[in-house]
Amino acid sequence: MPTPDALLAPAVGTPFPELSVAASDGAVVSLRTILPADRAAVVFFMRTSSCPVCRAHMRALQRMAEAGELGDAHVVIVVPGAPADARAVQRITTLQTVASADAHGAVGLGRFLTLQHSGTFVLDPAQRVLACRTSALPTASFSRAEVRAALA
Repeated sequence: MPTPDALLAPAVGTPFPELSVAASDGAVVSLRTILPADRAAVVFFMRTSSCPVCRAHMRALQRMAEAGELGDAHVVIVVPGAPADARAVQRITTLQTVASADAHGAVGLGRFLTLQHSGTFVLDPAQRVLACRTSALPTASFSRAEVRAALA
């Protein structure tokens, strides 16, 4: 297993990796199959299902989507853990929510001193990375301005 320092987020311009995620009903699917092939996407990885800062970022994404600030981009929230964790978050948002035991690590979001890193990825319709913001501190893992700029 690589150390957190060895984990690297996908670079801007590169394809987003294939990830297995679990829907809130427990069905395991590829993240690629739930992202529309003809639309951009915003994929937000929460630190935990109960992280208040991550929940605030999720609410900001929901407000942005409802206000049309994201165009027709599809938004997916990825929660570390089991389908029950995705269900807990799905109850408080209209955004699609999935869970994963290892997707965070696959996109460079490791753990440091037991703190799970979180992050935001903006993808083009071909699922190449347009923007990436990750951090060990959840306050720094999301930027409204960066998401808007990447989708402009």
